[in-house]
Amino acid sequence: MKNNKNLIPLARDIVMDHIPQLVVVLGADDLIVDVNEVAETWTGISKDEMLGKDPLQIFKEWPQFLNRMLVTEETSEEVTLPGDPIRIVELMVIPIKNKTDGKLNGRAIVAHDVTERKQAENDLTDMNEILWGKIEEVESLRAQLQEQAIRDPLTGLFNRRFFSEALEKEFSKAARENSSLSVILLDVDHFKKFNDTYGHKCGDFVLQSLAKFLNENVRKGDIICRFGGEEFVILMPNADTNAAQERAELLRKEFENMLFEYDDKKLKCTFSAGVASFPSHALQSELLLSLADQALYQSKANGRNCVTVYSAVSL
Repeated sequence: MKNNKNLIPLARDIVMDHIPQLVVVLGADDLIVDVNEVAETWTGISKDEMLGKDPLQIFKEWPQFLNRMLVTEETSEEVTLPGDPIRIVELMVIPIKNKTDGKLNGRAIVAHDVTERKQAENDLTDMNEILWGKIEEVESLRAQLQEQAIRDPLTGLFNRRFFSEALEKEFSKAARENSSLSVILLDVDHFKKFNDTYGHKCGDFVLQSLAKFLNENVRKGDIICRFGGEEFVILMPNADTNAAQERAELLRKEFENMLFEYDDKKLKCTFSAGVASFPSHALQSELLLSLADQALYQSKANGRNCVTVYSAVSL
């Protein structure tokens, strides 16, 4: 039995010097009573120099470590140890209390080096941030490409492809909700004259000016598209024939009165328009657009710069 008791301090010493964590034991007087080899390695101070010393003398270069090792309650937190190398450690303070009266006899301080783990976590965080940044770039590029696919590059309006999809969607919605839907198809009058007289850049300027004007003067919720060449189309959800005709006539008059300046030249421009509505004129989306086109043709036949509502009688 006596020999077994002698093994206890020996076993303790073996364990203390073979665990990878730093261990410091303080007595009830807060002086150092024991340290392991890791503590010697990290501090560069021998065990004999540390025993019996105030921790302030030994760990003054580690202020976070020093502040936390003197608490009397059990704690566990992460602290940074200055030096070369700098270490990030998980510090655990374990109070040593008398089993009979609970009196504090000292404390054991255990510090586990988590520098590599934290570096790996930081690297992973950095990589995740880079990855999310790349994902956002890809999403932004995808959104730009998608936007470009449905936009007319000259005017910035939606293109014919987008209009076809929007027409089907809004037509189905109008039929489902028993509401109205109107189409205004308009065409720049004598557009070829601008190209022939002033050049194609002037023609582009006219189209851009009309696109800007339409954008600023249609109702919120209306969909404006460049249908092709000098043709534009306005899709008007929840608008009956009268509302669409009034809007088209208002746009025509205001645009007719505008004066544009291009290359020191004052230009005036007009457009012709055709109007057709669901359910007044057509019960299919393709037919609705076709009837608006027929009404537009009639406006041109009537001398241009006017609005015509589709009528089977007048065509």
